[in-house]
Amino acid sequence: MIKTFKSTDRTQLTTHFNVSEFRCKCGGNHDIKLDVDLADKLEQLHKVLNCSKIIINSGYRCSSHDKNVSGSGSGQHVNGCAADIVCYDQKGNKISSKKVCCIAQDIGFGGIANIDSTYTATHVDTRTANFWKGDEVKTTAYSVTDDFYKYYGLSKSDVYPACAKKSKDFAIIVDGITYTGTLIEK
Repeated sequence: MIKTFKSTDRTQLTTHFNVSEFRCKCGGNHDIKLDVDLADKLEQLHKVLNCSKIIINSGYRCSSHDKNVSGSGSGQHVNGCAADIVCYDQKGNKISSKKVCCIAQDIGFGGIANIDSTYTATHVDTRTANFWKGDEVKTTAYSVTDDFYKYYGLSKSDVYPACAKKSKDFAIIVDGITYTGTLIEK
């Protein structure tokens, strides 16, 4: 649901996101359009990634500002449905946008893309048609994949560390006989 907020609004939308973070970067004193589902999905992303923070580099954009940053003037940012973000882990390190794209795909964002050559900034949006899975280092004209896991050569255990199998060698002595092996845990 798209809501309109005053430019001075500081409503706390979720635990980690305030409407002011989505304000247009043009410096104008105009309203902010925002899909509240975007904030909810960003909150999910924050939780799944166990982020220390997610910085919104660009949220809502007025049409003029969108054109000034090479947008069409009518895209997902202008509609209040998009954010360009950088995610940080608990040690303050940037999380790879390859991992962010995979998890954003799992959460159900409609538009997702890596947006820089260092693979640290990610575009996410809540579009419900014309889904887009892009890599702006390569192109902005079309989706580059239908599955980010395949595209980046990652598995669920690469993206979700808790899913990675852990192994531990063990030895058990029963009635004087030693049994050894490897215990595999999830």
